[in-house]
Amino acid sequence: MDSDTPERRYKVLVADDDEITLHLIQTFLTKNGYEAILASNGYEAVEAYKKHNPDLALLDAEMPGMDGFQACQTIRSIPGSRRLPIVMVTALSDDASVDLAFEVGAEDFVAKPIHWAVMRQRIRLLLDRQQSHERIHHQATHDGLTNLPNRTLFMDRLESSISMCSRRKSQMGLMFIDLDRFKWVNDELGHAAGDQLLKDAAARMVACVRQSDTIARIGGDEFTIILSDIAMSGNPDSVAEKILQALAKPFFLEGNEVSISGSIGITIFPDDGDDAEVLLRNADHAMYVAKNKGRNCFALFDGSK
Repeated sequence: MDSDTPERRYKVLVADDDEITLHLIQTFLTKNGYEAILASNGYEAVEAYKKHNPDLALLDAEMPGMDGFQACQTIRSIPGSRRLPIVMVTALSDDASVDLAFEVGAEDFVAKPIHWAVMRQRIRLLLDRQQSHERIHHQATHDGLTNLPNRTLFMDRLESSISMCSRRKSQMGLMFIDLDRFKWVNDELGHAAGDQLLKDAAARMVACVRQSDTIARIGGDEFTIILSDIAMSGNPDSVAEKILQALAKPFFLEGNEVSISGSIGITIFPDDGDDAEVLLRNADHAMYVAKNKGRNCFALFDGSK
């Protein structure tokens, strides 16, 4: 495989109504280690984007029905599409066509007939840049130790969940979890053991919830979980019990067998608040109620107390 082959197999969406050009680009991409996703018109390109979530798109400007400019604009209207580098592949070189390509959201263009060395370098540059952006974004929105969403991303997802549940007239659960005896582990066994405990505890809690739920580390030994739709995720009480049982199993840290527990506070949207900060504050309050009850338990927020 050639030295320009990417480290992982990127997916490249290619849309062109000319079968010969489509075949040539597919052959080129395969030779260079990419997976080609083919579309013969703009409509197919939009559907292929939705289905395959490609890493880059090459769109022919002139196609019948929906051309490349329209396909680019349609893809850009889909939430999350800003991460996708789009390259217009075109024989058009007039100023108006070039300006239109960038206006509808393309990041670059390649002229026809295609110069394959130029195409290879453009693709590699755009994918390298995209990977760098994604890495920076991940570092800004995730906890460096557990790789869970951090407080910033958590609050963003909580706001989104509240908006979604408001539209659907549904309920959402929010958990605030504190690890009991974490300070003792840190003080007695050292920070390396404490860090390992956080990572292991995070992994156990992740296994207790659905992939569509969000579990975040918001600081220290404090974690939060968004149960995005209670009707689908089940009773928050049963999820809390599952987490408590997972945390109660022994941890092996720095050659020591350690037992801890968790204290969990639970709030429900919209019953306990319709604002992210209010829900989080009430869940935090309920967590302290659980601690005062003896730890290793959960408490539902009670606004009457």
